[in-house]
Amino acid sequence: MKKESLSDRERQALRREVRAYLPAFLQRGAAEQPDPAGDVRELLRLEQEDLEQVVAVHQCLAPAVLQFGAAVEAGLRRPASQQSLGVESSQAIRGPIDWVVTAKERARVPGEVARYAVRQPSSSTYDTTENRAVAWLLGRLAELVDRAVFWMARKPAAADPAELGWSEKIERLGEQVAAARQVPWISGLAPEYPTSWVLRSLRASRDGFYARDLPAAIDSVMRLSEPSAAALTAVLSERYFQPEDDGTLFQVAVALRLAKAFEALSPDLRRTRLLMGDGRSSFARFAFDDGSEVSLAYQAWPDGRETMRRSFVKRHGIGKSPKRSIPDLIVLRRGSTEDAVILELKASSNAEYLRGGLQELLAYLADRPDLWGAQPAGWLVAPASEAFEDAGADSSFPIWILDADGVARAATDRFVTS
Repeated sequence: MKKESLSDRERQALRREVRAYLPAFLQRGAAEQPDPAGDVRELLRLEQEDLEQVVAVHQCLAPAVLQFGAAVEAGLRRPASQQSLGVESSQAIRGPIDWVVTAKERARVPGEVARYAVRQPSSSTYDTTENRAVAWLLGRLAELVDRAVFWMARKPAAADPAELGWSEKIERLGEQVAAARQVPWISGLAPEYPTSWVLRSLRASRDGFYARDLPAAIDSVMRLSEPSAAALTAVLSERYFQPEDDGTLFQVAVALRLAKAFEALSPDLRRTRLLMGDGRSSFARFAFDDGSEVSLAYQAWPDGRETMRRSFVKRHGIGKSPKRSIPDLIVLRRGSTEDAVILELKASSNAEYLRGGLQELLAYLADRPDLWGAQPAGWLVAPASEAFEDAGADSSFPIWILDADGVARAATDRFVTS
């Protein structure tokens, strides 16, 4: 059976759609302080470690970071240094006179032959704020490379030729960073987090490595230390939604498309913590003038109860409970008239695969025939293709198949009364 797959045109269109709407969705209408990273983890069912690894890949492959890796060997051959100057009190003048110290010396020992305090260069030192910033960045990049390599080892190689070479680039960056950290004078420095003052000082340097390569790489790494909604969206669009993740990209795009459609019609958008709702299920809730409330649940049964299959097996003790099965999306309306639709999303134009999706819907409907008191319908949603003919949803029929372009309109027509 063919796995979920989008055409390049469909994939790019969905990425643009997610990139355009996801930041606004993450920032809008929060009842608590926004937490974009937490909301993304909830929406995509990512573990904290997984999200950190995806972000690490993005940071390692940032152009400014790769440029720093390419420039660091040459940059460390001519490090920024400062000279420690000693003062010699002598009648002979063998360097620049320090007149302030000279006056103090003459006042301390009056009547002696005129003596001059002369500054003499002593040893150079590389323990500067600029180089401590280099040490900090090298240590941070070493951590990011470790995380990124681990994630890349678990993730299949991208099918898009334009995306090949991620592992090689990250491995080369790791080698460049490791070699730089072995330079004797840098290995002895205490890393220091570069403040805004240090970054301004770096940019004023006459050395291109310190003025351009170093601060640009630091900026790039810092940008995702506490990522904004827009920064996380860039990560997901550029690094996470790769060809083998077409199914996830399609699910998130349809979920956001539904949220956008209901938001346009709702006078009161309600969220608990953006994507997290009651029972960690509803990622968005919308109130309407008739007193009803529509909620959208992503990969979760809204009330958290066991399905009939699991409950039956558990009650009768006939064996191991079946694998937990949850639909991709559920749209629920509560109020005077309750209603529910279970949506199974398939990023495929393969007729056999879509038939399998219809069988999953039938199982969901059998599992929860009284979803919150409603008689739910089941909608299979897929990209428009010749594999099926879209005829619009029929409220009198429990199972229907819709193309992704029409599902938002069908949902608002069903759940929002005029």
